[in-house]
Amino acid sequence: MDVVSKSLVRGSADLMRTPSVSKEGIGLVSKFLPDYAQLVAEGRVWRVQEASATASVVALPTTASLFTVANNEPDDGLWYVGLAAYAFNSANAAAIDYFSLAACVSQMSALTGGTDPTLAQDIARTSVKSMLGVRGGRYAGNAVVDTGVTITDDLWFPLGNGSGSTAVNSGTGAAIWFWMNGLIVLPPKAVVGFVSTATSTSNTTRKGFIWAEVPKSYLL
Repeated sequence: MDVVSKSLVRGSADLMRTPSVSKEGIGLVSKFLPDYAQLVAEGRVWRVQEASATASVVALPTTASLFTVANNEPDDGLWYVGLAAYAFNSANAAAIDYFSLAACVSQMSALTGGTDPTLAQDIARTSVKSMLGVRGGRYAGNAVVDTGVTITDDLWFPLGNGSGSTAVNSGTGAAIWFWMNGLIVLPPKAVVGFVSTATSTSNTTRKGFIWAEVPKSYLL
C-alpha cells in the first residue's frame, strides 16, 4: 500500500495536492509537461542551421566537417546538451538519390593538440535562435558555428535513418530529423561536426542543431 505524505505542495494547476510515495520510499510522480518544456521555458534551448545548402559527400569523412558547433565556454562554463539534429534536402540532380546524416564528437585543439587550430564564427551568433521565440531574447552564449572546418576524426556515426528521392532535379522536400535526447553532450571546448552523405554531390542539404545550455550541476 502506498504511503501518503502529510506535507502539501502546489500542483501545476495551482491546486494544493498531496504527494505520495510507495512503500519502498519511491516518489510517485505524474508527468505533466512534455520533455524539454521546462528547459525551453528557462530560455536555455537554442537552434542554428546552415545559411545555405552545401553539397553532400559521397563517402564517410575523416576530418572534414561541413557544419560544426563548438562549445567555447570557459572550463567552468555551461555544458551543451544535444536535443536534435536535422538535414533537409535543397536539390539533387540524380534520378534516384539517397542521403543520410552523420556526426562526429571531438574536442578543440586547445585541449587535444589535434588538427583543428582555429574555429571561425562563420554563422553569426545573431543566427542562433531561441526555441522560446522572442521571449528567449538574443543569443548571448559562446557557441561557435563553423560551416567548414577540420576536426579530429573521433569516428563518425550515423544519425537516424536516411531519406531518399526518386525525382530528377527535385527541390526541397526530403528531410532527416534525429532526436538526440541528450545522447551528445558537449562540455566546454568540445565540438560536434555534421555532414550529409549522398549518392552524389549534386545532393545539397541544410543541416541544423538544437541544444540546451545548462550548468554542469544540471547533469550530476
